Amino acid sequence: MNIKYWFSIVYLFTASICLSGCLFSSESQQAREVVNQFWQAVLNDDMDTAKNLTTWDSTQYLQFLNSKSVFAKRFETGEIKIDGTIAEVATLLYGGEKGDMAIPVRTVLVRNKDVWQVDVQKTMGSMVSGAMDAVADQLNIFMENGLKDLDSALSKSVDELNQSLKQGIDELKNELSSPPSSPVNPSPPSNGHAI
Repeated sequence: MNIKYWFSIVYLFTASICLSGCLFSSESQQAREVVNQFWQAVLNDDMDTAKNLTTWDSTQYLQFLNSKSVFAKRFETGEIKIDGTIAEVATLLYGGEKGDMAIPVRTVLVRNKDVWQVDVQKTMGSMVSGAMDAVADQLNIFMENGLKDLDSALSKSVDELNQSLKQGIDELKNELSSPPSSPVNPSPPSNGHAI
């Protein structure tokens, strides 16, 4: 009887772990689906769908996310962090002319009854911070490339100046080392006075 008792405890423990894992992954999957639907709706300029996926308090902020103000061309979702009724999904928005400038965003969700909804206000707060970081990164790349070009141009100018100076010094050495073409003999003064 003791073996059956321990076997049933192990079985229940394993079943509860599997069940909690399924519930957690289900929660994560639901949160990811809401985020994917939300950002796709924003990029498609489908604000009615986006509005249905947001919290009541934050729907007024959707006007700042219309497709003309969000310059993203595509998005990716990453790690999900769930803490009670709040979830954060790491999101990358790709913008810029070529769609290669990554803007990191924390898409914040709130669990309302049994549904995850995007808190647009908090998401926009992280979006501003991510955009500033992305712009700073692009500026750093621009400055780095500009400095490389400037360094190359200065190096070329310094090399040309160095060659010119070297050539001038060589010419001066040649002039100083060659004897004068005709020796200068001073003639004595005619009145016999020495100067």
